[in-house]
Amino acid sequence: MRSNKGFIIKILLLCLIIAGAIFYFETFQLKSLEIEGGSHYTEDEIRSFLIKSKADEFTHIFYLKNVVFSEPDPIPFIEKFDFEIVDKNTIHVTVYDKVVIGCVEHMGRYMHFDREGIVVESCDEPDTGVPLVTGIDFTKVVIGEALEVEDSGIFSRILDLTLLLNKNEIPCDRIHFDIRGNAKLYIGKSEALLGGGDIHDYQISALKKVLESANGRNYRYDLQNYTPESGEVVGKPINNDE
Repeated sequence: MRSNKGFIIKILLLCLIIAGAIFYFETFQLKSLEIEGGSHYTEDEIRSFLIKSKADEFTHIFYLKNVVFSEPDPIPFIEKFDFEIVDKNTIHVTVYDKVVIGCVEHMGRYMHFDREGIVVESCDEPDTGVPLVTGIDFTKVVIGEALEVEDSGIFSRILDLTLLLNKNEIPCDRIHFDIRGNAKLYIGKSEALLGGGDIHDYQISALKKVLESANGRNYRYDLQNYTPESGEVVGKPINNDE
């Protein structure tokens, strides 16, 4: 009798587990991914990147997989995703494009790259607010891959400069590096010599002030030896026709 009762209990437990699983899989099917943001892929492409197996078709499994246990595989042009459960059948996905820090000219095209030097797009003209970078030698340009340069650390320096320029609302058209690694900025028809080194915070802050006081006149500013203590920026006029 006891063995029969034990068997019956096991059967009942199994039935409950099966019923619970059926209830879950019927109730919590992921029926909708609400896609927001991103400019490089369609919503269908984003769904195909994220839903790769039958398990991904269930709301909580999908969420736990991508948020708790791991992150989606790296995807060209996408920096990251944010996920939010809306209801039992819907997850909201926010897509963040990779931050473009500069571009290089190659075969008549402008190849835009991110903070790691990965080429993310090719355009006829530089995107608004993206400086053209000149003076760096690269041996290979492939969309979705990093520019092959001798010093990969140059990208962190470009990132630092781009962030500082954006923070100070300085519309830089071009960043040029000479053979010694000295940086030169082109802002309209004005120029700013920054020199070498990796830290340009004080120089860019000073540049903002002298640009604001220039009243539309064009100068070549030498900030290579600028320090906050001296507070002195040397500027020489540039003719408009130069």
